[in-house]
Amino acid sequence: MKPLLCTLVSLTVFSFTFCAMVMTVLANGTLGKLVGSVKDASGAAVSSVEITLRTTQQAVIANTVTDENGKFVLDNLAPGSYEISITRPGFKRYRNAVQIASGGVREFDVVLEVNSLSGEVTVTAEVGQVSNSRNVDTQVNVINEDEILQRATEVVAQAVDEETGVNLQRTSPSLSAVFVRGLTGRNVAVFVDGVRYTTSAQRGGVGTFFSLIEPSSLDTVEILRGPNSSQYGSDVHGGVVNFISHAPRYGSTDDEFHGNTNFFYTSVTNGGGGNALVTYGTRSYGLLLNINGRRISTLRPADGLDYHAAVTRFLGLPSNVFGSRLPDTGFTQYGGLIRVSYNV
Repeated sequence: MKPLLCTLVSLTVFSFTFCAMVMTVLANGTLGKLVGSVKDASGAAVSSVEITLRTTQQAVIANTVTDENGKFVLDNLAPGSYEISITRPGFKRYRNAVQIASGGVREFDVVLEVNSLSGEVTVTAEVGQVSNSRNVDTQVNVINEDEILQRATEVVAQAVDEETGVNLQRTSPSLSAVFVRGLTGRNVAVFVDGVRYTTSAQRGGVGTFFSLIEPSSLDTVEILRGPNSSQYGSDVHGGVVNFISHAPRYGSTDDEFHGNTNFFYTSVTNGGGGNALVTYGTRSYGLLLNINGRRISTLRPADGLDYHAAVTRFLGLPSNVFGSRLPDTGFTQYGGLIRVSYNV
């Protein structure tokens, strides 16, 4: 009886092992691989470059660094559309779209530029896909991190200033809206990291929801203009504004830290603020912490005169009889962001 039991146990273990091997082979047959190299403008290989592959929801699915020959390999990738991010101190950050085919090997060679004034960008003009902006028929505005920090000193909606086909409306220091194709409110969908932030039941004009998004926590703002916006909802006739937050960075070695600090001052409101962002990462997980705060004082209109003031409109008196600044237009805002990613 004992030898028979041992034989049955052995057969069972063998069956499970065999099935696992078959499933692994079948799975590997449907997975893809991304191989490539990174060089500088002179053609020399660049080592220790961080390579990160993200989904359309900005989830990190693979992370590695280049070797001494500037080469990298990312394998066991499910077929689909991804965003590849390539970063190294001293070089311009590189972002682009990459397609992974079932069971195929995709070669991806990159040339990094030092202090480049332009770069490749990726947009989410199609639902669930990542595409290069040059290959998208629909008009798309892509606002990078530097532009966000320079423009959005008071509210995040200021990030769209100076953008083609997009207009900013502000009815107060903390109330603002984005007009796309002449529409706003519920006709312009707002997404945060691919998740819809607004609903079709909201008011038609400006709202407070924009002020709840912290500019210093954003990596990119993408604005989709055109009829393709209807893919994001039958009520989205104007366009889509997608806020993409900073994602935690994995480390090429154990216990790797990154971070930055930003401060600003604006004379129009006699206000200021700043933030401190730090990331901690290992090969398995990443942690991001951003702490921010700002104090926006009362606004000062041009020449100290507010031509919409009641005393000016009804009595013909200059508004500065009560002072050169607008009362009750200041606010204080502070908050924080914590994000954790784990690489299975």
